[in-house]
Amino acid sequence: MRTIFVGDTHGCAVELQDMLAAAAYDPSSDRLLLTGDAFARGPDPLGIWRQIQDTNAKMVLGNHDAGLLDSLEESAAGREPKLKKADQRYTFAKLAPAHGEILAWLRQVPLYIETDDFLLVHAGINPEKGLAGTSREEFITIRTWPPAKEHTGPRWHDAYQPAHPLIVFGHDAPGGLVVKERDDKAYLLGLDTGCVYGNQLSAYILEEARLVRVPSRQQQGEWLQRDA
Repeated sequence: MRTIFVGDTHGCAVELQDMLAAAAYDPSSDRLLLTGDAFARGPDPLGIWRQIQDTNAKMVLGNHDAGLLDSLEESAAGREPKLKKADQRYTFAKLAPAHGEILAWLRQVPLYIETDDFLLVHAGINPEKGLAGTSREEFITIRTWPPAKEHTGPRWHDAYQPAHPLIVFGHDAPGGLVVKERDDKAYLLGLDTGCVYGNQLSAYILEEARLVRVPSRQQQGEWLQRDA
Protein backbone atom coordinates (compact mmCIF):
# COMPACT_ATOMS: atom_id res chain seq x y z
CA MET A 1 0.00 0.00 0.00
CA ARG A 2 1.23 3.48 -0.88
CA THR A 3 0.44 6.56 1.20
CA ILE A 4 -0.22 9.69 -0.87
CA PHE A 5 -0.37 13.05 0.91
CA VAL A 6 -2.03 15.90 -1.00
CA GLY A 7 -1.77 19.56 -0.05
CA ASP A 8 -4.69 21.96 0.43
CA THR A 9 -7.11 21.48 -2.46
CA HIS A 10 -9.37 24.48 -1.73
CA GLY A 11 -12.12 23.40 -4.09
CA CYS A 12 -9.80 22.64 -7.02
CA ALA A 13 -11.44 19.38 -8.03
CA VAL A 14 -10.01 19.18 -11.55
CA GLU A 15 -6.49 19.59 -10.23
CA LEU A 16 -7.08 16.86 -7.66
CA GLN A 17 -8.14 14.57 -10.49
CA ASP A 18 -4.98 15.59 -12.38
CA MET A 19 -2.94 14.74 -9.29
CA LEU A 20 -4.49 11.30 -8.90
CA ALA A 21 -3.61 10.58 -12.52
CA ALA A 22 -0.07 11.93 -12.17
CA ALA A 23 0.53 9.84 -9.05
CA ALA A 24 -1.04 6.78 -10.72
CA TYR A 25 -3.42 6.50 -7.78
CA ASP A 26 -4.80 2.98 -7.39
CA PRO A 27 -7.87 2.83 -5.10
CA SER A 28 -7.27 -0.85 -4.46
CA SER A 29 -3.80 -0.37 -3.00
CA ASP A 30 -3.24 3.31 -2.16
CA ARG A 31 -4.48 5.46 0.69
CA LEU A 32 -5.10 9.15 0.16
CA LEU A 33 -4.50 11.65 2.97
CA LEU A 34 -5.37 15.35 2.67
CA THR A 35 -3.79 18.21 4.61
CA GLY A 36 -7.14 19.96 5.09
CA ASP A 37 -8.89 23.06 3.73
CA ALA A 38 -10.51 20.86 1.15
CA PHE A 39 -13.49 22.93 0.02
CA ALA A 40 -13.18 26.67 0.61
CA ARG A 41 -12.21 29.42 -1.84
CA GLY A 42 -12.08 27.38 -5.04
CA PRO A 43 -14.46 26.70 -7.91
CA ASP A 44 -15.74 23.18 -7.25
CA PRO A 45 -16.08 22.24 -3.58
CA LEU A 46 -18.79 19.69 -4.37
CA GLY A 47 -16.44 18.01 -6.83
CA ILE A 48 -13.87 17.68 -4.05
CA TRP A 49 -16.49 16.08 -1.82
CA ARG A 50 -17.35 13.53 -4.49
CA GLN A 51 -13.68 12.63 -4.92
CA ILE A 52 -13.28 12.24 -1.17
CA GLN A 53 -16.17 9.80 -1.23
CA ASP A 54 -14.87 7.96 -4.30
CA THR A 55 -11.37 7.53 -2.86
CA ASN A 56 -12.31 7.16 0.81
CA ALA A 57 -9.71 9.85 1.48
CA LYS A 58 -8.86 10.75 5.06
CA MET A 59 -8.18 14.31 6.16
CA VAL A 60 -7.09 16.47 9.07
CA LEU A 61 -9.18 19.51 9.99
CA GLY A 62 -8.10 22.84 8.51
CA ASN A 63 -9.10 26.33 9.58
CA HIS A 64 -11.50 26.72 6.65
CA ASP A 65 -12.96 23.27 7.36
CA ALA A 66 -13.53 24.34 10.97
CA GLY A 67 -15.36 27.42 9.76
CA LEU A 68 -17.48 25.36 7.40
CA LEU A 69 -18.27 22.93 10.22
CA ASP A 70 -19.49 25.79 12.38
CA SER A 71 -21.70 27.08 9.56
CA LEU A 72 -23.17 23.64 8.93
CA GLU A 73 -23.87 23.18 12.63
CA GLU A 74 -25.68 26.53 12.72
CA SER A 75 -27.74 25.64 9.67
CA ALA A 76 -28.62 22.19 11.04
CA ALA A 77 -29.83 23.85 14.24
CA GLY A 78 -32.15 26.09 12.24
CA ARG A 79 -30.04 29.21 12.60
CA GLU A 80 -28.67 31.39 9.82
CA PRO A 81 -24.91 30.80 9.53
CA LYS A 82 -22.66 33.85 9.69
CA LEU A 83 -21.11 33.86 6.23
CA LYS A 84 -19.36 37.21 6.11
CA LYS A 85 -17.22 36.70 3.01
CA ALA A 86 -18.20 36.04 -0.57
CA ASP A 87 -16.08 32.90 -0.83
CA GLN A 88 -17.75 31.46 2.28
CA ARG A 89 -21.21 32.05 0.84
CA TYR A 90 -20.15 30.53 -2.48
CA THR A 91 -18.72 27.37 -0.87
CA PHE A 92 -21.73 26.93 1.41
CA ALA A 93 -24.16 27.25 -1.51
CA LYS A 94 -22.24 24.89 -3.79
CA LEU A 95 -22.14 22.22 -1.07
CA ALA A 96 -25.88 22.48 -0.39
CA PRO A 97 -26.78 19.11 -2.00
CA ALA A 98 -24.50 17.35 0.51
CA HIS A 99 -24.74 19.49 3.65
CA GLY A 100 -25.92 16.65 5.87
CA GLU A 101 -23.29 14.19 4.67
CA ILE A 102 -20.46 16.71 4.93
CA LEU A 103 -21.54 17.77 8.41
CA ALA A 104 -21.48 14.18 9.64
CA TRP A 105 -18.08 13.65 8.03
CA LEU A 106 -16.49 16.86 9.32
CA ARG A 107 -17.62 16.07 12.86
CA GLN A 108 -15.25 13.11 12.91
CA VAL A 109 -12.31 14.63 11.01
CA PRO A 110 -9.35 14.68 13.45
CA LEU A 111 -6.87 17.46 14.19
CA TYR A 112 -3.98 15.11 13.43
CA ILE A 113 -3.23 11.63 12.17
CA GLU A 114 -0.23 9.90 13.69
CA THR A 115 1.39 6.59 12.80
CA ASP A 116 4.81 5.09 13.39
CA ASP A 117 5.93 6.62 10.08
CA PHE A 118 4.42 10.11 10.03
CA LEU A 119 2.42 12.85 11.69
CA LEU A 120 -0.11 14.67 9.51
CA VAL A 121 -1.45 18.07 10.63
CA HIS A 122 -3.04 21.01 8.86
CA ALA A 123 -0.97 23.98 10.01
CA GLY A 124 1.64 22.56 12.37
CA ILE A 125 2.44 21.92 16.02
CA ASN A 126 3.73 24.03 18.86
CA PRO A 127 7.51 23.71 18.44
CA GLU A 128 8.15 24.18 22.15
CA LYS A 129 5.36 22.08 23.67
CA GLY A 130 5.24 19.38 20.99
CA LEU A 131 2.24 17.40 19.82
CA ALA A 132 0.72 16.85 23.25
CA GLY A 133 0.92 20.55 24.09
CA THR A 134 -0.50 21.87 20.83
CA SER A 135 -3.88 23.61 21.08
CA ARG A 136 -6.74 23.20 18.62
CA GLU A 137 -6.15 26.73 17.38
CA GLU A 138 -2.47 25.99 16.76
CA PHE A 139 -3.26 22.76 14.90
CA ILE A 140 -5.38 24.68 12.39
CA THR A 141 -3.74 28.13 12.19
CA ILE A 142 -0.13 28.19 13.41
CA ARG A 143 2.25 29.70 10.89
CA THR A 144 4.94 31.97 12.37
CA TRP A 145 6.99 31.50 15.52
CA PRO A 146 6.83 33.40 17.72
CA PRO A 147 3.15 33.82 16.76
CA ALA A 148 2.42 36.94 14.71
CA LYS A 149 -0.56 38.25 12.79
CA GLU A 150 1.51 38.87 9.68
CA HIS A 151 2.24 36.09 7.17
CA THR A 152 5.92 36.99 7.05
CA GLY A 153 8.62 36.00 9.50
CA PRO A 154 10.19 32.82 10.89
CA ARG A 155 7.95 29.75 10.67
CA TRP A 156 7.03 27.38 13.47
CA HIS A 157 9.09 24.66 11.82
CA ASP A 158 12.22 26.83 11.97
CA ALA A 159 12.06 26.35 15.75
CA TYR A 160 11.03 22.69 15.55
CA GLN A 161 13.50 20.04 16.65
CA PRO A 162 12.69 16.73 14.91
CA ALA A 163 10.68 14.50 17.24
CA HIS A 164 8.72 12.56 14.60
CA PRO A 165 9.97 10.53 11.62
CA LEU A 166 8.06 12.89 9.31
CA ILE A 167 5.66 15.80 9.76
CA VAL A 168 3.42 16.65 6.79
CA PHE A 169 1.41 19.86 6.85
CA GLY A 170 -0.42 22.35 4.63
CA HIS A 171 -1.98 25.76 5.39
CA ASP A 172 1.01 27.95 4.53
CA ALA A 173 0.59 28.89 0.87
CA PRO A 174 2.68 32.07 1.37
CA GLY A 175 5.56 29.87 2.54
CA GLY A 176 5.29 27.60 -0.50
CA LEU A 177 6.74 24.12 -0.73
CA VAL A 178 8.80 23.18 2.32
CA VAL A 179 11.18 20.21 2.33
CA LYS A 180 13.52 19.75 5.27
CA GLU A 181 15.88 16.79 5.38
CA ARG A 182 18.15 15.06 7.83
CA ASP A 183 20.61 12.41 6.67
CA ASP A 184 19.18 12.75 3.14
CA LYS A 185 15.70 11.86 4.37
CA ALA A 186 12.77 14.24 4.68
CA TYR A 187 11.56 14.89 8.22
CA LEU A 188 9.25 17.80 7.41
CA LEU A 189 7.10 18.59 4.37
CA GLY A 190 4.86 21.59 3.72
CA LEU A 191 2.57 20.83 0.78
CA ASP A 192 0.36 23.91 0.39
CA THR A 193 1.64 25.41 -2.86
CA GLY A 194 -1.30 27.69 -3.58
CA CYS A 195 -3.20 25.76 -6.23
CA VAL A 196 -6.28 27.95 -5.81
CA TYR A 197 -4.13 31.02 -6.49
CA GLY A 198 -2.90 29.77 -9.85
CA ASN A 199 0.25 27.98 -8.70
CA GLN A 200 0.44 24.21 -8.19
CA LEU A 201 -1.10 21.31 -6.32
CA SER A 202 1.55 19.23 -4.56
CA ALA A 203 1.62 15.69 -3.22
CA TYR A 204 4.13 13.34 -1.64
CA ILE A 205 4.24 9.57 -1.99
CA LEU A 206 5.67 8.27 1.26
CA GLU A 207 6.94 4.87 0.19
CA GLU A 208 8.66 6.31 -2.89
CA ALA A 209 9.95 9.45 -1.14
CA ARG A 210 8.69 11.32 -4.18
CA LEU A 211 7.07 14.70 -4.70
CA VAL A 212 4.43 15.06 -7.41
CA ARG A 213 3.25 18.47 -8.60
CA VAL A 214 0.58 19.43 -11.12
CA PRO A 215 -0.15 22.92 -12.43
CA SER A 216 -3.18 24.86 -11.32
CA ARG A 217 -5.92 25.45 -13.88
CA GLN A 218 -7.03 28.60 -12.07
CA GLN A 219 -6.28 32.05 -13.39
CA GLN A 220 -4.03 34.01 -11.06
CA GLY A 221 -6.24 36.02 -8.75
CA GLU A 222 -9.52 34.64 -10.14
CA TRP A 223 -10.72 33.42 -6.75
CA LEU A 224 -9.08 36.16 -4.75
CA GLN A 225 -11.87 38.43 -5.91
CA ARG A 226 -14.18 36.38 -3.68
CA ASP A 227 -12.77 38.42 -0.79
CA ALA A 228 -11.18 35.36 0.82
